Amino acid sequence: MYKKNCGDNNPPRISVITPNFNGARFLEETILSVLTQGYSNLEYIICDGGSTDGSVKIIQEHEKSLAYWCSERDEGQADAFHKGCHFATGEILYWLDSDDVLLPGALETVGRYFSAHPEIEAVSAGCKCIDEHGRLAGSAFGCYSLGVRASYRRFITFGQDGVFQQGVFWKRTAYEAVGGVDIHMQFINDLELFSRLAERKRFGRLPKIIALRRLHSEAKSFTIERIRIAEERAWRCSHSNCEARGWRRSFWFCLYRSHNLATKMWLRFLRLSRVVHV
Repeated sequence: MYKKNCGDNNPPRISVITPNFNGARFLEETILSVLTQGYSNLEYIICDGGSTDGSVKIIQEHEKSLAYWCSERDEGQADAFHKGCHFATGEILYWLDSDDVLLPGALETVGRYFSAHPEIEAVSAGCKCIDEHGRLAGSAFGCYSLGVRASYRRFITFGQDGVFQQGVFWKRTAYEAVGGVDIHMQFINDLELFSRLAERKRFGRLPKIIALRRLHSEAKSFTIERIRIAEERAWRCSHSNCEARGWRRSFWFCLYRSHNLATKMWLRFLRLSRVVHV
């Protein structure tokens, strides 16, 4: 276990928290993507759940660059993130899983955004999906988002569609005001947290791809799909908003997806024409 004091709060301190459990396969790439950001007010925290696959050795190799780390049993990713928040001192909080990657300059971009938009409490930035080999994943149009100015109603209606956890940063004050992450959920803890943050204040949008979400067979998205479906159904049923169920939700979702796909087709055309890079 290792802890140290960090610098001042100008530019805004960003606390990056990485939960990990037996994620040694991609862990070092994740760590390096954070530590090589060159951001002057970074606080990096890693909470390991008692891994037995060599993760601890990887963490120890970088411990002098970490604000805090531990390796002990926990109740899952949300519990590990919650624990990391207890030690974090940053004005801005960020959850980066141990198989995902921050792109160069991401923290500088986010720091500038919050400095320029002090009224924003949470921002949704762009994110791409990659496979286990680091190649772009998804359909011909690509699996990515350019950020969403998400509202509470949008989360209830469309779920987390277009709002990648890897692209969302939020203020500590807002996180504490809504009661933090629900550590009892195994899958939709990010969606549930984001909906409470958005109920307090609509998300800002940062239309630049700053992170990579890794899709692979060992990710919980694939291993506990049944739990995800059950948790999301229960979460929706807990809200009285009629848009959370039935044909109305299906209608608005299809309408939204039509516009979303049309936008991606246009961006792909521009990319193939070498006008933009997405």
